[in-house]
Amino acid sequence: MRRLPILPAALCAAIGLPTMAPAWADSPVVINGADHDTRRAILELLPDRDAPESLFDAERIAEEAAARALAWLRSEGYYGATVTPEASDNPPAARLIIELGTRFTFADPQIAYETDAPNEEAARAVDEAIATVRRRDPARAAVVLQAEGDAVGALQANGYADAAALDRRVVVDHASAEVAAQFRFSTGDLARLGNVRAEPSDVLRPGFVDDLQNWQTGDVYSPQALARLRRDLTSTGAVSLATTTLAPPDANGLRDVVIAIEPAKRNAYELGVSYSTTEGAGVQAEWTRRNLTGRADSLTVAATLAEIQQGVTVSMTRPHAAGLGHAATWGASADREQLEAYTRQGIALFASVDASTRLRTATSYGVRLSADEYDDVIGTVRDAIVLSAFGDWRHDTTQFTLDPLEGSITEFRIEPSISAGDETLGFVRGTAEGRIYETFGANNRLTLAARGRVGWLEAVTGDPDDVPPDRRFYAGGGGSVRGYEYNSIYPKDRDALGLTPGGQGQLEGSFEARWRFDDRWGAAAFVDAGTAFDDWSEATDLSWGVGIGARYNLGFAPLRVDLAIPLDEDESSDDFALYISLGQAF
Repeated sequence: MRRLPILPAALCAAIGLPTMAPAWADSPVVINGADHDTRRAILELLPDRDAPESLFDAERIAEEAAARALAWLRSEGYYGATVTPEASDNPPAARLIIELGTRFTFADPQIAYETDAPNEEAARAVDEAIATVRRRDPARAAVVLQAEGDAVGALQANGYADAAALDRRVVVDHASAEVAAQFRFSTGDLARLGNVRAEPSDVLRPGFVDDLQNWQTGDVYSPQALARLRRDLTSTGAVSLATTTLAPPDANGLRDVVIAIEPAKRNAYELGVSYSTTEGAGVQAEWTRRNLTGRADSLTVAATLAEIQQGVTVSMTRPHAAGLGHAATWGASADREQLEAYTRQGIALFASVDASTRLRTATSYGVRLSADEYDDVIGTVRDAIVLSAFGDWRHDTTQFTLDPLEGSITEFRIEPSISAGDETLGFVRGTAEGRIYETFGANNRLTLAARGRVGWLEAVTGDPDDVPPDRRFYAGGGGSVRGYEYNSIYPKDRDALGLTPGGQGQLEGSFEARWRFDDRWGAAAFVDAGTAFDDWSEATDLSWGVGIGARYNLGFAPLRVDLAIPLDEDESSDDFALYISLGQAF
């Protein structure tokens, strides 16, 4: 075959011929033959190279490209393909001539076990994994590798912890243009789990490690059980790395789980800032001492310094103390908040059992004792000592709390309370909230999000008008109805009547469309509505806010900048409000 000199791209353009090298290629190699998609796939595999400066360079580049192209074509089932490298020296250039030939297809796959065959359930799972290698489908190597990996995973998921793939046998029949794959596996013995222990052994107390065991002694090995063990431990923050291995079988045939851990730094520091034109600037700082008693616990001192709120909280958290995924927390706080409706300063003691946000369905509960003083407030309540409890039920199908793309969140919370001080009464406060997220389009560009929230408090004894002002309902602010001052929306006729501010009920709703331009930048448009009321007949008298926002993905969470316009002039003194914070509004 005669090898023709290759015209340079500039000359081709000058005389009106199309250039052979596509714009996406960083390789100087020109490909002839095959279809557009195949040429593009091969070019994407080729390494970046400078244009050849000599015939030797051109030959070297062409031969390297031919080897890569031929390997890829065979992996795609073109076992009869030919790739001819060519080079020219005036000017120096490299070219590939490709002839695809027939694309080979799969024959029926075969499965062989070096040791005893697995049990019926495991064998069926392996058959289902290998079934993806279908007769007459293109004989792509990736399909074989995926099926083999899935089959090993199926064996391990059914208790064969030491299962492994052995050398597979692949026969290429050029006469029939078929590829026959024989998969070979070693299953090992069915593994049954014993106890768990941590190494090194002096980082965590043995009793705490024992409590992390999420299986019964003697249960069949499960990769999911070990994955949860690692997740439950690393989520405490006391360790930065955890890996699991199985010890050899003991006299009873049980295999202990050994979890190798790398302790995290004992001290952690966090600093956060936020800003809005309605709530002002705020700084939040935390210091945490990890693994204080060897139970992966943490002592945290948190401080907030903002225009409307200042406070300090000291808390002690013991993860998994109330069962796996349920942490016990004790603490005390002192804080002050200055709102349009009232000014409050007080102290509190609290204890709670908090479910992990990773749990799809979870219940949290706790108690709180607070003593507060209220200034700049209308009504009869100036001092209140409140003992309250709470129960919270949550169902969450989303994946990422700070930026959900799909799923929903449903949450119900009830708080029975007894209040003493200027007024004595018992009351129950309840809320219900739902959120839903749906993502559309290529690359998940558009997300539609909506939320609704309803609340009500009822006096069991006494007058609901004597409920302390911070336990009543309000709307407005960055997490409520954007565009209005924080907690500024409530029945204002209560001020004229000399009653404690706030509503007996609450109704809120939001809708937001979020668009991602690329992996970093995005935008949002939203509508918020909400009110606080004393009678359900007033619940439809909503205050509305609309706005637009920008989003910047920081990797761990989006930075949110929202510009909101209030539509109810009676409830707002500003023409717009600006919010800057981390995470989506809801």
